[in-house]
Amino acid sequence: MSTSNVIGANEAIPVPDLAGASFGEPACEWTFVFVWLFTFAIYARPEDILPSLGELHLTFALGLCAGLAYFLALGSGGTRISWSPQLQIVSLLTIWFFVGVPFAYWKGGSLHQLVHPWLKTFFIFFLLTQVLVTADRIQKLLWAIILSELLVTAYSIVESSKVMWVGDRMLGVSLGILGWNFLGIAAASTIPYMAALFVLRKSFLRTTLLIATVCSLMWMLVLTASRGGILNVLVSIALSFLLVLRGSARGKMVGVATVLALMVSVSLAPTVFWERVGTLWNSSELQANMTAASARESTEDRLVALKQAVEYTLEHPIFGLGIGNFGIASGIDVGQSTAWRSTHNTYAEICSEAGVPALLLFIGLIITTLRNLTKIIRTIAAKDAELDLMARATLVSVLSFSFGAIFAHLTYEYYLYYLIAIAVGLQQRARASVELATTDWIPEYNANSSLPKMV
Repeated sequence: MSTSNVIGANEAIPVPDLAGASFGEPACEWTFVFVWLFTFAIYARPEDILPSLGELHLTFALGLCAGLAYFLALGSGGTRISWSPQLQIVSLLTIWFFVGVPFAYWKGGSLHQLVHPWLKTFFIFFLLTQVLVTADRIQKLLWAIILSELLVTAYSIVESSKVMWVGDRMLGVSLGILGWNFLGIAAASTIPYMAALFVLRKSFLRTTLLIATVCSLMWMLVLTASRGGILNVLVSIALSFLLVLRGSARGKMVGVATVLALMVSVSLAPTVFWERVGTLWNSSELQANMTAASARESTEDRLVALKQAVEYTLEHPIFGLGIGNFGIASGIDVGQSTAWRSTHNTYAEICSEAGVPALLLFIGLIITTLRNLTKIIRTIAAKDAELDLMARATLVSVLSFSFGAIFAHLTYEYYLYYLIAIAVGLQQRARASVELATTDWIPEYNANSSLPKMV
């Protein structure tokens, strides 16, 4: 019997939002609280705004608390490990990174990259896949990211004289993904979620925060004058229109508002923006312009790095140079420490540093996630408007990040794995809906629970 038929036969039965196959309140409540705080800490990076907070080592402390809370719950039998396909793939990728250390160009550097940041990323990804088991938790996590974006971009704009600039381009206050050339990827990954949240709930406060965040993101993106960032956001807006907002009056409203915010920002853009973006379609008239020349030089450097990455991959196809070793090998080959460059491309980074097998695992992770989201949209989500909308938003977000990864090296950082973990959470909710829809209910009660048993 197909899933759709099963759900159709039982659609009169109310389906509560449950965690996995268990009843009652979702497990690991304190783990989620610390993960939420950790998320705000890595996106907002409050220590960049108030340097004194750096002494608190917030991410380490919050990550440690989240881990302790989870393993206490695991040891007491309050939860059990959920091995999603994505977690299995990322675990295999981690094992491959370990195996490649003895073959690394610089073993010490590779080991350092493995411990920091990769194992931290893997650990947080693991916790996310265990605690994001309800729609409520997923939305709360998204608000942590959105509020972080609003805080960082608004502060950078209002206190523009106090934040970092590179020439006439704003770097901003953040040294993380909400600054410089990474900002476009962050915005592109969040836009579909902001659209979905706007459609799902009618609230003056929520609407005000979402509009403020979109406007702030768009204006700061223009001030960074990032060509890749602008392209990434345009792709995200187009996909959001096609897959998230279509068919909803509120959806069309937020789509138009997002486009207007981008258009107004672009119309007020400083000269450096037009000079850099202009190199995408007409560089011949800008030969004497220093900004355009710098943009072309940046493009040439990226092409050189991509060519080097391909060469290193061909020379070391199995284990690569070792994670974190591309820049070192590049500088030594040229004979200048100033030539220590990054790949500026996530796919080139993982392929050249960890080999073709690692690249295949990485691409397999993305494809597996996209396929599972598509299955949710085509089957179970048809009976659950909220799940359908969040699955579509996550699909667009992962696609947008995958496109933005062409312009930035983010293999070992947290950000893609947050999106993958959200997709895993949606899979768990979909699975719970199917299990409940295919189970007979008997109105028999436990002494310690007001919910009926399933037998």
